[in-house]
Amino acid sequence: MKHLFKTILCIASTFMMGNVYSDSFHPETQSKRANIFADFIYWYTSETVDWAFTLQQNPSSFESSFKTFAFDWAPGFRVGLEYNLLHDQWNTQASYTWFQSRASGHTTGEVTPAFFAARLSLLEPFSTGKTNINIHYNMFDWDLNRSFSISKYLFLQPSIGLKCGWINQNIHSYWTKPNLFGFFLFTAHENLKQRFLGGGPKGGITAKWYLKNIHKHSLSLLGSFEVGYLWGHWTIRDNFIDDLFTKIAVNTSPRNFGSFMLHGFIGIGWDLNFNHEQNHFEMKLGYEIEDWLNYCQIFTDSSGSQNNDLIFQGLNFALSINF
Repeated sequence: MKHLFKTILCIASTFMMGNVYSDSFHPETQSKRANIFADFIYWYTSETVDWAFTLQQNPSSFESSFKTFAFDWAPGFRVGLEYNLLHDQWNTQASYTWFQSRASGHTTGEVTPAFFAARLSLLEPFSTGKTNINIHYNMFDWDLNRSFSISKYLFLQPSIGLKCGWINQNIHSYWTKPNLFGFFLFTAHENLKQRFLGGGPKGGITAKWYLKNIHKHSLSLLGSFEVGYLWGHWTIRDNFIDDLFTKIAVNTSPRNFGSFMLHGFIGIGWDLNFNHEQNHFEMKLGYEIEDWLNYCQIFTDSSGSQNNDLIFQGLNFALSINF
């Protein structure tokens, strides 16, 4: 992840150096038009969360292991509307992004749950543990940007804006343990929810470098980097119930603080201009990454405060049309 961000920064820096050495800075008047766009995203989620701890005894030693989630790739989408202003290359856009990610886990042996509610149960440690996690991502973006023509083939678009929305995380666990006589199993259920709601300013830069033009078609290299600082509100609730009619609720005090969000994209684009360039169609394909710093605020009894990043990364296939 760090290497990808360094690559994006290097590309952005190279484009910005072109602004220093180029003397062909000529903003062009732009026709008033709207742009509808839709992105198909196929992301992989990374988040380190310890949900259980196992301990196995060998003849001469003990073997311990922390259990974490391994997410699968999942689809999502982004839709929006861009409005180009009458002159001076200014435009504004608004978009909404939806994504949902899931993962599951299973373990056996002497299983110690990581979350507090289950640790307070009289049945702990358990003999088996199953868990699944769902992450729901809903985010709104608004941007105001201006295009600069660095040369005939190179354009930069600095932007400022706002980002707000919510990311909800549900972790449901199922635990079992045989009774003393082994006739049946005790079972227990635990449901942990983390809710994040936040918003704040952001800024970034997008670069477009036209590689080849053939009649009304053009091929380009695209790159963007964006930083956001969001004031966030976290609520965490952990509920547990077992066959002994034990009900345990652990509610963490709400947490409020600012957190950074980093976003990057690199890819290629194909443009088609028609009707004397008043109408325009664009398609792009690239790799996208978004890092939410310190998103995971769950405190576990196995490894303490998590404070881990939530990272989405993967493919982005976008279509847009101007009219």
